[in-house]
Amino acid sequence: MKIILSKTDDPYYNIATEEYLLKNCSEDIFFLYINSKSIVVGKHQNTLSEINYNYVIPNNIPVVRRLSGGGTVFHDKGNINFCFITTGAKRELVNFKKHTQPMVDFLKSININAHLGGRNDILIEGSKISGNACHVFKSRVMHHGTLLFESELSALTNSLKNDPLKFKDKAVKSVRSKVTNIKSHLKDELTVDEFVKGLAKFISENYSAEYKTLNNEEGDIINTLSNDKYNTWDWNFAYGPKFELKKRIKGNNGKRFEISMKVNKGIITDAKLKGNSKDQKMIEAIETTLQNTKHHPELLYKALNNLNGEGKDLSSEQIIEAIF
Repeated sequence: MKIILSKTDDPYYNIATEEYLLKNCSEDIFFLYINSKSIVVGKHQNTLSEINYNYVIPNNIPVVRRLSGGGTVFHDKGNINFCFITTGAKRELVNFKKHTQPMVDFLKSININAHLGGRNDILIEGSKISGNACHVFKSRVMHHGTLLFESELSALTNSLKNDPLKFKDKAVKSVRSKVTNIKSHLKDELTVDEFVKGLAKFISENYSAEYKTLNNEEGDIINTLSNDKYNTWDWNFAYGPKFELKKRIKGNNGKRFEISMKVNKGIITDAKLKGNSKDQKMIEAIETTLQNTKHHPELLYKALNNLNGEGKDLSSEQIIEAIF
């Protein structure tokens, strides 16, 4: 097994690295990385129904979709991400216990009484410190998980707070759990860097692993994958399953509206606007503008602002806030 320690905190690049290592390497790999503040959603999730969009965007928190299924997780400098990529027989590739047990064993080695939970997670005193997911590609599997070391839990809560009545879809839903930080359970003080080095050393000594560094050519391939796939709206938002959206809007002049939409592959396929406004021309213009338009805030804002007379009873800003 090879140990690779990421040299960047770019979430797009690190998630792209996982795909590159899975699909282009033959060695068994243990990959460790820490992302800057970001949200990582599961492959089969509706991103907008998982995040608090009106908190995430103003706070410039990147959102990236990963290859594996499972739920949405919050990353920051206090969250460590581990990834096992191994080759094996197809029926034996998915094995959550096999890939989480080393984390439990390491935690016990530093006097933390961690144990495996019932949802492919790791717990300390009943609180979650690690969520896990996997993805199979041919005869290889990528198993990755989080380790909450000293994560900003308030930002985690605010980023993943959403309106369960706003979206209707068949996407995989995240299960929210009580969480805790590893650091608060340590008997001896450790920094994040010391924890990461200790974990890497533990894997090296117990699994006969050697350290490996990616070369410049590999870095260029990963960078291209990061830019062309993982840092795009089409992958991170539009890729998810089709969904329906319904939201009530407070307009201007005491007017109230209800907007409903159907979105498939990032395109608004149907849009209806109802309200107590007498400006039926405006309502019809908004519906027509939304129809067959990409469900992207900047594009929609530009299109809505081009409407003649739009903004008397309902502004572009009020519509955008409602549908994201």
